[in-house]
Amino acid sequence: MAKLSARGGLKLFLGVSISSIVSAVGVILLMRLLTPSEYGLVTIAMISPALIALFRDWGVNSAMIKYVAQYRSENRISRVRNVMASGLLFELVVGVSLSLGSFLLAGFLAANVFHRAEAKILIEIASLTILAGSFLTASQSTFIGFERMEFNGLTMICQSCLKCFLAPFLVFIGYSSLGAVLGQTVALIIAGIVGIVIFYLIFFKKYSWTRK
Repeated sequence: MAKLSARGGLKLFLGVSISSIVSAVGVILLMRLLTPSEYGLVTIAMISPALIALFRDWGVNSAMIKYVAQYRSENRISRVRNVMASGLLFELVVGVSLSLGSFLLAGFLAANVFHRAEAKILIEIASLTILAGSFLTASQSTFIGFERMEFNGLTMICQSCLKCFLAPFLVFIGYSSLGAVLGQTVALIIAGIVGIVIFYLIFFKKYSWTRK
């Protein structure tokens, strides 16, 4: 048990560390490529959905971690499957609802809260990060519940590397603030898709065929 916990903790630590370093490099590159005004637009575009996404966490991810681990240890296979399915469904419904809400509020937030009307389209694009984050949260909670920290680290590193490459690249070829927001949004969407694919193929599909 101690060896398993130590190994899992090390994998999680490495994933977080590598992800943080790569993300920091990406931020530095963006700050060097964008003007202060352009970078301000990117910050506005990304922070608005991030604030709305705070309403997405109702403790479901923590519950998924707890009950997946508990039912696994008790060999209650059908309960594990139900927890995974319910958690994913909840995250999907809330993610879609909040993404749509963020999209519809984009014009109001840009014009009346941040007083930067040109940020409207950027906030609309960044609204997709809420749904992508829902998929990522559901899959990562499952990985931790199964003590498969390597998959948790993989999705984090995947997101950071894509963001570090795509956002500066799109800015470099002339897309300015739009490129930075697109790069960060696409990176999170791809990471969310990778997480859900692993979630389904390695965990959910296996338990769907098991009856206990």
